[in-house]
Amino acid sequence: MKIYLDLLPKQRKDELKREKLFHKILRQELLFLFPIILLIIILCNIFYLLLFQRDALVSSGSQASQQGQYQEVGLYEDKFKQVNENATKLLKIQAGHLHWTPIFIKLSASTPDGITITDLSTKDFTIFLVGKARNREVLLSFKDSLEKDGCFSAINVPLSNLVLKDDIDFQIDLKINKDCLKKK
Repeated sequence: MKIYLDLLPKQRKDELKREKLFHKILRQELLFLFPIILLIIILCNIFYLLLFQRDALVSSGSQASQQGQYQEVGLYEDKFKQVNENATKLLKIQAGHLHWTPIFIKLSASTPDGITITDLSTKDFTIFLVGKARNREVLLSFKDSLEKDGCFSAINVPLSNLVLKDDIDFQIDLKINKDCLKKK
């Protein structure tokens, strides 16, 4: 058995008890503060991770919106290309189109009074005219006016048309210059 002798004064004993109680409270406070500090550190880390993810989402969102704008611009570019291709095809078709209106105007201007054209037909670049002439001189003047025009060539008036002097039923074959048909 152990015997304890109490040789310390009461004041010192109280002081030691208070010191012991203080250390005990301090240890408990530290043990209580440690999880709180650890929780604060974890919350700060989560806060910074969330900030980082938010910045990443904002930048990817802006990239996605820019990507959408780029896709929209790409769609417009595709539409413009298609319109340009269609316009090019249309211009090619128009370039190969034959304009008969100027030929008819020149033919009408070359036709003197006394000539009536009753039938007009074309094949390739040849025109076949059938009509009535009042007399031979009018028919010959019609032939001369056609020869003077640069759009008409190889004008063929058969001799059978020139046999009669008045009221002549005639037929004329003539070729058209290709350049006159392609001009507007």
